[in-house]
Amino acid sequence: MKRQLADAANRLLRPIGIGIHHEGFDMAGAIARLGRQAPGIRSVIDIGASNGRWSRLALDAFPAARVVGIDPLAEREAELAALKREQPRFDYVLAAAGPEAGGMTQLAVSADLDGSTVGGANGTLRDVPLDSIDAIAARLALAGPMLLKFDTHGFELPILAGCTATLAATSHIVMECYLFRHVPQTLLFHEMCAHLDGLGFRCFNMAEPMHRPGDQALWQMDLFFARRDDPVFASEQYR
Repeated sequence: MKRQLADAANRLLRPIGIGIHHEGFDMAGAIARLGRQAPGIRSVIDIGASNGRWSRLALDAFPAARVVGIDPLAEREAELAALKREQPRFDYVLAAAGPEAGGMTQLAVSADLDGSTVGGANGTLRDVPLDSIDAIAARLALAGPMLLKFDTHGFELPILAGCTATLAATSHIVMECYLFRHVPQTLLFHEMCAHLDGLGFRCFNMAEPMHRPGDQALWQMDLFFARRDDPVFASEQYR
């Protein structure tokens, strides 16, 4: 019945470009389930932390883990600093994650901030500090198993190049993946699945599908990856 009601509501809301997610496709529910599936995660790195809203979900889902938010926008620091004061397990780094620590990179800052992209062409260009996940993890003495979350708008490959050591201690990845190459360096979702498979990770879940308002084509979704030897892959059967 709940699904039928959600379908009916989505049909009514579709003309104005919004909708209700079916239970199980929302990020809060997916992260809560992952917390039950992988209670041993000790460190969470939120890459593209925005105002810390995803980090808050991780703090709830992994009550024994340290959570570190990484974001390049100075406009986000007040909210991240407030979360740090509120939650002693939270810390943040104000920089763009990339292939190496040190130096600067160019960020295209969107009007809504959330669409800001390293290497993008739409927005006001700004130079921001560059840091690597490996350097951050070493500096903060983060312990594995780790969960890495990517909300990085096509800049995933350079970031992955800067977290080789961290990946060795990583058990799970949550990554925003795309069906359209919105910036030239974007890997499409099937390409990213193949790339992460080469690094030893396999997709097992998804959340937050988003459709383009014009043609309703699937634009992006968050994919959940675990190591290929994770217990979730022990059976290939439905039941």
